[in-house]
Amino acid sequence: MVKDVRGDPIFERRRRPPRLSAAKRKDYLVKYKETVDNITAFRLLVMLPIGIVLHMNFFFIDQYFYPVEAPLFFKIRVVDCLLITIACIPLFFKWGKKISVWVSDFCITLLSWAVILMIFLTDGASNSYYAGVNLTILALLITNGFYLWHSFFTCLAILTAYIIATTSNPVGWDLVKFCFATYFMGSTAFFVLLITKFYRDQHFNAFIRNEALKEDERKLEVLYGMADEKAKIDDLTKIYNRSYFFEILTQKINVCKARGTSFFLIIFDVDHFKGINDTYGHIFGDHVIATVAGGVRNVMRMNSYIGRFGGDEFMLIIDEASTGEFLSRLKEVRQAVRNLKFEYEGKPVTISASFGAARWDSNGMDVTKLIEVADSALLEVKRVQRGGIKYADNAIL
Repeated sequence: MVKDVRGDPIFERRRRPPRLSAAKRKDYLVKYKETVDNITAFRLLVMLPIGIVLHMNFFFIDQYFYPVEAPLFFKIRVVDCLLITIACIPLFFKWGKKISVWVSDFCITLLSWAVILMIFLTDGASNSYYAGVNLTILALLITNGFYLWHSFFTCLAILTAYIIATTSNPVGWDLVKFCFATYFMGSTAFFVLLITKFYRDQHFNAFIRNEALKEDERKLEVLYGMADEKAKIDDLTKIYNRSYFFEILTQKINVCKARGTSFFLIIFDVDHFKGINDTYGHIFGDHVIATVAGGVRNVMRMNSYIGRFGGDEFMLIIDEASTGEFLSRLKEVRQAVRNLKFEYEGKPVTISASFGAARWDSNGMDVTKLIEVADSALLEVKRVQRGGIKYADNAIL
């Protein structure tokens, strides 16, 4: 048998609901009640016109069997239908669905009692209208198949009313028909309760399994999201790693090609970083790299991206900016690096960074060429004036 990591048989575990704590089960019960209330309300609103039409159509049978009482029966049926319609009005509103099971009990009971009243006014125990009462009991199964105790007390109220009505009218007393009708309706009520219990248990267990599955899916989504995000982020600097930054860069080029726009790519590194490592050690060097990345990230604006190119080198994308705006924003980045404070064994350590920049436009420049241009600008800055900014043919700033 196939087993999961917990050692439970997979297929066997799926057939039964998951084990729940008392608090979790209570939480599920609240959600379940809301769900079944909505279902019950929907079923009632669908059954309402059908039930009213059937209930009123039996008026023609009233005229055939009981022509004298037919006008009174018609009034009883009309009043009955009006009361049921009024009771169902709250179900059209969200707040009213919370009482859907009580509305169901009321409608079924009212329908049954209307028929039982007509039985009482005619032949009593010998009347065959009990078949109509039986239909309403079956309707209880259709409209409300979730609340066992509600169904039980509704059926009990219907059967009690029938027994009282027939035993109070000795005119048409027929013991055989009385026993048959009571047995017939009692059997139907027992069947309805049995099916209701089975359906309720199965539906609730399925609901629990579904909710547990949703929770598992949400947890997996979070885990996948965390894993996906972790795959994009450099562990030391907490900015985009080289591979994901290249994806952003490629996507940016494709977007700009489609829109006919441009953007700026900057490559920068920490000046004399090898000397920092040799003098203060690699732990301090890692601290410098992480701090520089955080300082630059804090001054980044919208439409800007930062990633680690490798070692002490970083890459920036600045989008949707004119050349003047771009240079101004890049100076802010440079100043942010200069403002960073470092100490080693109580002594201050000053650092700076050099920047090489290139502009991508729709002249056919690909990712490799764009990086080459920006890297060449950085090499020139490092050769001529460390801590400066070199962009295209402009002088070093």
